[in-house]
Amino acid sequence: QGSGSIVDIPIDQVGIVGVEKKVEIIQENKRFSFYPKISALISLPAQQRGIHMSRTSETIEEIINEVIFKPTPSVELVGDRIARKLLERHPYTEKIHVKLEGKIIVQVKDDQQRTIQKAYEISSFVKAKKKEQERVDFSYYIGASAVGMTVCPCAKEMSQEYAEEIIKNRQDINLSDDVVKTLLNILPFSSHNQRSIGTIIVQIKDLNSNKIDVLDIIDIIEESMSGKIQSVLKRPEEAKLVRIAHLKPLFSEDVVREMAKNFILRDFPNLENAF
Repeated sequence: QGSGSIVDIPIDQVGIVGVEKKVEIIQENKRFSFYPKISALISLPAQQRGIHMSRTSETIEEIINEVIFKPTPSVELVGDRIARKLLERHPYTEKIHVKLEGKIIVQVKDDQQRTIQKAYEISSFVKAKKKEQERVDFSYYIGASAVGMTVCPCAKEMSQEYAEEIIKNRQDINLSDDVVKTLLNILPFSSHNQRSIGTIIVQIKDLNSNKIDVLDIIDIIEESMSGKIQSVLKRPEEAKLVRIAHLKPLFSEDVVREMAKNFILRDFPNLENAF
């Protein structure tokens, strides 16, 4: 690997992808398990034929073993440790990209205050780039995806218009326009609905001063939908979910804007000037 290359062309990313591991995360009084697929990629200079691949594998194993005995407070710190160790073991590289993607299993309370388990997809990226005078710039990204229920506003509007037409055409019903309008705003109307996946990815500058709880990101995504998906629903709970969701019909574009708004409105004291 250390010999001269046959063709002097640099390679942007060389490394290992999809290494499956388990990481324990502890945040204050919360603990959850993370099952990531880890990718570690480095740049290769034009003059060097190959990378020392075993050093990359050893780095991942070493950092994961450290986390087993001492759980980490955040997913980002795992990627940060791997990236910094790769810089030590691959002094010839100029850029490093570490990615962790996978599911977390967390315990949450449902609407009936029952403790249930829910799985969410989360991801973390760390990018490192060498600058002048041995300075290294680090960029950190943390993201999550969650599933919610969205109700189509257009179909609901058509259902209301159809109901209004029926009422006005009934000879046995004599209601004023104001009363009809009031009824249309009170009564639930049908629409089509679907499961929707929302994703938020946040870039932060400094892991020491800029901290964000990935569970807060998940909360923001779920509250930005028409309704929250539940794994088990009794009849009254099902009726409540359908009713609540149809009171908040949203297009996918609406959900994107809701997520952005709710993220800004959420109190993240550690994220001031973090982007």
